[in-house]
Amino acid sequence: MKKLMIAAALVVFSVASQANTFSESQQLQYTKEHQAAVAKYAEKNGQPMPEIQDYKYGMKIDVANFVRQSQDPRTCQVYPRLMTFEDSQGTLRTVRYSMYSQCINNK
Repeated sequence: MKKLMIAAALVVFSVASQANTFSESQQLQYTKEHQAAVAKYAEKNGQPMPEIQDYKYGMKIDVANFVRQSQDPRTCQVYPRLMTFEDSQGTLRTVRYSMYSQCINNK
């Protein structure tokens, strides 16, 4: 019985590890897609590609024109997200922030 419980725990751990790896690779893919879309937008509008700034609590965000937000992996976990916008000066900016993703069962 003890061997069966250990084997079951290993299977659960293995599946959880694969899920986390998949989620991380999926998040990396969402980031690449976001940055590719922003690069096209920046080129089309004659603006430089913005550097990614990490959001800090209390940071003032001046959004005059929303451009794009990275996708939600829908995995019921906290993930970094990207939001790109133009500020009131017309400068293209990208902010990375953490957000609890929508759960798969809450579509």
